[in-house]
Amino acid sequence: MHPSQSPKRRLAFTLVELLVVIAIIGVLIALLLPAVQAARESARRTQCVNQLKQMGIALLNHENALGEFPTGGSEPWHDQGDETVSFGKGYGWMVQILPFVENAQLQNISKGYGEGDRELDQIVRGTPVSLYFCPSRRGIVVRSTAASAEDCSQGCALNDYAAATPANVLSINNQTHEPWFWQGVAHGDPLRIRSELRFEGVIYPSGYEGVVTRTGVGEPSKSKDITDGLSNTMVIGEKRVYIDRYELGDWHDDIGWTDGWDPDIMRYTGYEPGPDIVQPPRAAPPGYGFRFGASHAAGFNATFADGHVTLIQYDIDLVVFNALGNRKDGRVVEMP
Repeated sequence: MHPSQSPKRRLAFTLVELLVVIAIIGVLIALLLPAVQAARESARRTQCVNQLKQMGIALLNHENALGEFPTGGSEPWHDQGDETVSFGKGYGWMVQILPFVENAQLQNISKGYGEGDRELDQIVRGTPVSLYFCPSRRGIVVRSTAASAEDCSQGCALNDYAAATPANVLSINNQTHEPWFWQGVAHGDPLRIRSELRFEGVIYPSGYEGVVTRTGVGEPSKSKDITDGLSNTMVIGEKRVYIDRYELGDWHDDIGWTDGWDPDIMRYTGYEPGPDIVQPPRAAPPGYGFRFGASHAAGFNATFADGHVTLIQYDIDLVVFNALGNRKDGRVVEMP
């Protein structure tokens, strides 16, 4: 080589250099992905909170316009209406607040009165409301099955939120939704509910003590009836669902937002809340379908009677949690 000529430049990576670069990129991606996922979950949770806030405002506007909070429906399903009860058999609080979430036209399709409205009921039943789905859990789901007692042959739009009803008398050692969730009547005329109920050998007065009460059983609640304070009383929360049933529905998540007094739209504060899990092959946690919960890691979001929304952690003390669902038990629990 002539002394005045410089050596040729190497224009490619060696194999070792290429492997090092790939390894560095892999580490960066591994560090970045959790941050991206966390940011996305934070955005989804914020949307979930905003939706609960809208529902809380709708509850207050309902009371301001009609003089009372919405009720939870008289019984499960609504294949046949009951003209003696507002919104008839099965139409609960999610239907009743529609005018206050800018969706009165959907409510007006059918009032749920009588067998003649069955086809109209099915139109409403199969129409999803995006406000009622938590984006952290699932997109819009419309369940469809063959005709049955809870006819979803034309579709049943599901939902991710439920109103709270408490154990009137809580037993830590005997956690059960009986008699307080059904009070002796699941299907049928709720007026047959007795004025007194026996629990653990003691007679107690019956009656629903949450903000959202059962249609036809006593009077709907008003702000003056929430003697524990509006900011201390939980009204709506995310409901617990099996992860592998998100797109399929389940017995407690089958009719959806047009259901009545049923775990689809009503959940029970007499059980601890918990995160969504995969359905176990054998014994499920007792009362799983009556519990509050969510797909969020830390806890579930809940709306209180004054409209504010807060995160309730899964490890909340059960006595405290049940007190949050009761509007008048005298146990005042302040939440952030």
